[in-house]
Amino acid sequence: MYCCQQRSSYYLLFLLFLSISMGCTKNKESSVIPQDNLLTLTNSNIRLFNISQRDLSAVVNNIVLAMPKRIITDEQQTSVIGKQLFPEGVWKNGTSFSIPTALLDKSGAAFLSVPLVNSEITFKDTLITNDPAYPRDFYLLPTGQITSFPRNNTPPANPEHFKIRIVNLGDPHSAFNVGGPVSLTFADGSEVDPLLNGVASGAASGYVEIPYGAYQFKLFAGGTPDFKRQLVTGKMVPAFNACIPGALPQEGFMPPVVTFKPGGVYTMMVVNGMFTFDYNCTGTASRESRRANAYQLITDLDPGVNLSYARLNAVNTIPGKKITIRVDGRPLGEPLDYVGNIFREKAIPAKYYTVIQGHHTIEALDAAGNTLATTTLQLYPFDNYTIWAYAGKEGGTQLVFTANDMTNTLYKTGVDPSGSLGPDDGTDGERRRFRIPYAWQSRCMNFCNEYTAITFTHNGQLFLPEYVYPDTLRFPSAYRNLAPGVVPLKNGSIMYRLENIQGYKADGTPDHGLSNDEYAYFPQKIWVNNTAGGQSPGILLTHITPITAANTFIANDRMYSGSYTRPPAENGIYTMALVGGQAGTNPKLIVIKHNK
Repeated sequence: MYCCQQRSSYYLLFLLFLSISMGCTKNKESSVIPQDNLLTLTNSNIRLFNISQRDLSAVVNNIVLAMPKRIITDEQQTSVIGKQLFPEGVWKNGTSFSIPTALLDKSGAAFLSVPLVNSEITFKDTLITNDPAYPRDFYLLPTGQITSFPRNNTPPANPEHFKIRIVNLGDPHSAFNVGGPVSLTFADGSEVDPLLNGVASGAASGYVEIPYGAYQFKLFAGGTPDFKRQLVTGKMVPAFNACIPGALPQEGFMPPVVTFKPGGVYTMMVVNGMFTFDYNCTGTASRESRRANAYQLITDLDPGVNLSYARLNAVNTIPGKKITIRVDGRPLGEPLDYVGNIFREKAIPAKYYTVIQGHHTIEALDAAGNTLATTTLQLYPFDNYTIWAYAGKEGGTQLVFTANDMTNTLYKTGVDPSGSLGPDDGTDGERRRFRIPYAWQSRCMNFCNEYTAITFTHNGQLFLPEYVYPDTLRFPSAYRNLAPGVVPLKNGSIMYRLENIQGYKADGTPDHGLSNDEYAYFPQKIWVNNTAGGQSPGILLTHITPITAANTFIANDRMYSGSYTRPPAENGIYTMALVGGQAGTNPKLIVIKHNK
């Protein structure tokens, strides 16, 4: 009996020990950071920016995310999550990341350590607390300090809009006189919003709501925009010529046109960066580096793919009539005067309206409310259309639609002739696309019934050279033998590369890099030729006033003080059209500008 009791006691003790062991093992497993793919992990509201001007290590709660190798043969000593966040093993300068919630401790905090070896600065270990209700951005500065601003992850109140702000982390004493407060403008130098004027160094503005669309924002130093103190972005470099004494005005820079998504939230961040200049003043190649403020665009909230909205604007090409365009029974703005009465040398800014994607009924009405024309239009998300009211040759009113490409993207037909990219089965369209970020792009249209075929020309000559590797930038179909009211079926735009100044030659002339030839070929005056009967380039129509590019495609002359800073035209998306010729009016060339 005693023996059985003793065995039972041993058995109970064994079961108790086993349950305790299993409990310990379970707790130990729950403390391990999940080795999931980042796509399955959620991010905290802590976002970190490296603007320290150096590549960094990053350790969060003793988990190594980034750690540069000492020698190339070293094993990468980072965690699984770290390898996914930083595949190269280093936190690159100018990049950011959000801390995954899996890395936070039980209190929702992240202990950030940035170990540096043999550096003149040090970053203090910092405890950062995640607040689910109030997102924050943390910036690692070149001084070794960390500064922070709240971030707004809330979509705009109007879903057709986007939000944008400025965070100014630039050096107040920046080279090239672009330090201090900054102000944001549209492409023509006009104010975006008073809240985005005079944002001081070390400060952040509030967010401003703007209708979604394609914008070419420009940033200037000063409490109000100082056009001689423009900041650069992207691949642009400040104006500096070591061969010529004296400071050059920082002006005439043309940023890329960017389409901002409806529902998106963005930050324009000013940081101090390093710029290197090569020059040859005395026959000896030299190099000089300067630190200067520049800016970059940050997405605070990406709303995903636009599934809802398109944009429309309308133009009246009928002399002597005021036209109202209605979409599904609602007026698209005020009645439109004849565009030939409005155009006065400068390109006319298109006035856009946001419309829900889908099938729409479009009408044109006269001043008395009589319906002149009715048709339908199928709109898809991100479509950008111009509606042209046009008097056809038979006397009736027609509605003509032109799709505006706001991306400066071309589709290559000749691609990878060597076959180095492997077989092209047609499933990957991206390899056939190329985008020109710094470009002048225009449609050409004929709304004049006097001429059955017209060709737009450069002083009477074709837009040459037509062919630029890998395909032409100036397709003949876009500007030659255009019939009245007919939209080219494909390749409907011409384009010129207009790069910003990349540096200066020894004689002081600016160097535009790869686009130097494009500057030389860009048309100074654009005329119309009569090509009825198949002549090419046809008969120059001297009674029609040509477009003077230096005037028409420069929105604000006050933004340029020097002849070398004034480009032959400002980058952007345009339409040139011949209108008039009816009701006793003379034909007239007009220009619409589609980006803001």
